Amino acid sequence: MNRKKQYSMLVFSNFTDGQEDEYLEWYAGQHIHDLLRIPGFVGCKFFELSNTQLSEIEHEYKYMMIWDIETDDFEAVVKDIKERIADGRTVFIPAFDTNYFDNTWQPVTKYVTSKEIEGKSVDDVLKIAELKNMPYKRTVKIEVD
Repeated sequence: MNRKKQYSMLVFSNFTDGQEDEYLEWYAGQHIHDLLRIPGFVGCKFFELSNTQLSEIEHEYKYMMIWDIETDDFEAVVKDIKERIADGRTVFIPAFDTNYFDNTWQPVTKYVTSKEIEGKSVDDVLKIAELKNMPYKRTVKIEVD
C-alpha cells in the first residue's frame, strides 16, 4: 500500500480596502467550505500576522492560511483547484484582494516537540525527526594530536 504524501499550501493574502469583515467571514466560511471539499484537502488553519515579529522587515500580507493536503497525485489536486476556480465551484468575492501569494511545501521531517527531545543528544534528535531522504550520514570529526 502506497502511503499518501503530505503537503502544506501556504496562502498569504489581504482584504480589499474597507472590506476586512467581509473578507474574514468569506475566508473562514465559504472558502474553507469550498476547498475542504476538494479530494486531497484534509484540513486548514487561518492566521493573522502578529504585532510582534522576530525580524524587522515590512510584511506585505496580514493573513495566512495553511491548507493541509494528503495525496499521491498532487498535480491532479492542483488541476482540480484550477478547474473549480474557473467554473465557479470555488467562490471568490470582491473583498479578497487577488494580489495574493502561495507556496506549497512538503515535510522534510516529522513534527518534533520539545517534550520529545528533552534530555536527548543531537544524534537522538536527528533520529526522532526522521529526516526524509537524508543525503548524508552525520559524522563526528575527531582531531588527533
